Amino acid sequence: MRRAVHTFAGVLRERGPLWPAGLALRAAGCMLGGIPRGLVVEPCEACTGGCRGCVTPQAPALLEPSALEAWIAAREAPPATIHFAGRHSDPLASPLLAGLVAVARAHASMVSVSTIGLDMDGATARLPVDRWIVSLPAATRETWRAVKGTDRFEEAVEAVRMISGSRSRVVIEVVLTKWAGSAGDGPAFAELAAREGWRNTTIVHTLHDPSGSAYSDPALLALGEPDCPYGLDSSGRVVLARPRAGCPQAGYLCIDARGTLRPCPFSGADVPLIPEPSRGAWREARGWRAAKSSRSFPNCRICP
Repeated sequence: MRRAVHTFAGVLRERGPLWPAGLALRAAGCMLGGIPRGLVVEPCEACTGGCRGCVTPQAPALLEPSALEAWIAAREAPPATIHFAGRHSDPLASPLLAGLVAVARAHASMVSVSTIGLDMDGATARLPVDRWIVSLPAATRETWRAVKGTDRFEEAVEAVRMISGSRSRVVIEVVLTKWAGSAGDGPAFAELAAREGWRNTTIVHTLHDPSGSAYSDPALLALGEPDCPYGLDSSGRVVLARPRAGCPQAGYLCIDARGTLRPCPFSGADVPLIPEPSRGAWREARGWRAAKSSRSFPNCRICP
């Protein structure tokens, strides 16, 4: 709740007093049309991290702004929110991010970007984004190297400074995403946030993806941490430690870097996928909510 209130107040300062009315109208239109209010968009299949052992596609797909425009135009109502995030990638790796943000800004009431923060530049930091979420895999140089096999911790911290210095009213949330190599970084993260003046911070765990190459390795998870959502069953397979009812992504659908509509960013290849935008595509996607809420898709069963 605190995160939602902070974000709402920040966007209100940025967009002005009429903004809540537009947000409410878009949300109501989505509700009447029976489609989720939010859209998660993957700008590209490339990444900026260069992490040890990570394999990226040889010819990574780039989502064209015109493709995003076509999907939005086919909806019965524009989305209330559009969030740019990578699946196994990073939005900052897309040379088309500015164009995608422009499309999102024209149609949605709130635009946000999740990134690891690497390869940030001044032009990107000044994009008209309402909320930046910078996800750090570690809170020290040493644990960053342990998790990622690179020495780019200071570059990620500088990215937050760059965003903050470029636009005074933008909402910035800095997230520590715990991996096995950064499991004990909570205190260091608190010290870092205090030193840098970060007011909006969160600690989460990395998501297990049974279909995602290295991301499926249980050794990468901070399984020993009390707040870790995962555990191991008797066969050593990753399972949810505290299974939950319902879908945490029920209010969202996803458009991936290939321009394909999918149930959520965490769904694998064994789910219904719609490759072409149309009014019928959105009507078909309405039926996904029931499967997501009952956690019927394979990856739903490991989504915390």
